[in-house]
Amino acid sequence: MENEIVKGTNAQGDDLSKLKKMFSDYQKKQSQKKRKTSDEILAKYFVPRKTKEVFRILPPKPGRKYIEEAFFHVVTTNATGGKKKHGTVIYCPAHNDPKIKKLDSSGEVMLDGNGNPIMIPAPCPLCSKNKKLLAKQDPSLKGIKKENMNETQKKINEKNREIFIEANKWEAKKFYIIRGIDKGAEKDGVKFWRFKHNFKNQGTLDKLLPVLDGYVNAYKADYTHPEKGTDFSLTMADSEFNGHVYKSLSAVIFGAPTLLHNDPTVVQQWLEDEITWRDVFLPKKAPNTTPLEFLEMVAMGTNPYWDDTDSNNKHWVFPGRPDLEEAANTRHRNLDSEEDENFEQATDLNQDYPRVTVSNITQENVGTYTEDAKDITAKTTAKIVETPTQSNEDTDEEYDDVDEPETGDYDDLPF
Repeated sequence: MENEIVKGTNAQGDDLSKLKKMFSDYQKKQSQKKRKTSDEILAKYFVPRKTKEVFRILPPKPGRKYIEEAFFHVVTTNATGGKKKHGTVIYCPAHNDPKIKKLDSSGEVMLDGNGNPIMIPAPCPLCSKNKKLLAKQDPSLKGIKKENMNETQKKINEKNREIFIEANKWEAKKFYIIRGIDKGAEKDGVKFWRFKHNFKNQGTLDKLLPVLDGYVNAYKADYTHPEKGTDFSLTMADSEFNGHVYKSLSAVIFGAPTLLHNDPTVVQQWLEDEITWRDVFLPKKAPNTTPLEFLEMVAMGTNPYWDDTDSNNKHWVFPGRPDLEEAANTRHRNLDSEEDENFEQATDLNQDYPRVTVSNITQENVGTYTEDAKDITAKTTAKIVETPTQSNEDTDEEYDDVDEPETGDYDDLPF
């Protein structure tokens, strides 16, 4: 009977997987109730900063892919001491959350020709700002090549370029996410390696995929297999862009097949860990604000931040909103809150979750988006295929050189 329970059934032959999942979900919820420290959050980020790193890619959880894809904004925000924090990576609801029902001006659900609700992306103030800025471009140059422009048209083109560069700062960027183990910090358990898409096909993914393909061809095995997989040695190099030095992936080397870990109990813990990237890369928020309100403040350049420059007077700062600032700091001084500031709503895009309906959202304040966060599979036998960046209509080919380089050294931690 003991063996049957281990295999997932009892003496009557019943499937115990649902019960086991219930226990696992309970344990996960209990652990999530505890407020995570900055060190605990940091422990789930794999950010290669040393010259040599070793990373073991874990097999994907059921229903997920080897390499997942998500979208984040990379913007400048207010930070402690009144300084500016460049390269802040912020979750994009328009590209990552389930679509919502479109409402008309009276709040009624709009239907398509077949009587079905019209679904649109969730609202994102940063995406809206990008779209509004692009709308300021002069459309008279559409279809005209630069070499065929007269002097007047060249001036218009230069102005359009300036607008594009500013709008590009607010566009949601495509990132790839890999679930695995930092072999230099195994005590941290499952981590997530997030890196940006490179539109020139010279980024981390483009350097990694041929190596994954090479391992599969050399050993006829899945590189994520707990027994037949392998550890990957990463060589990082210093690169510079606009005076900022960051780490970039220089080379990837795979070793011979090796055990994920010598202790079967540790292997089981890693493989059964239910944590996903959505549990780690959370939407940002502040006390008494929602993630959407936080994004609105970021778009206006007035995002709140935690100021810890004075160890005797650590407090929240809400630029231009003394009412919210007082409420936030009073709340913390009284220690009367049992809310989790990292509270996350269910946002996984699968059929197990119902569609979300948000009121007071119209076409005008949401905008139009065509790209959702879709999972991708790193098929190791496939060739690298050039992937186009998100299109800004007729401006992307003309100005694609303004995109910033990919780097794993973003200052993207949520504190």
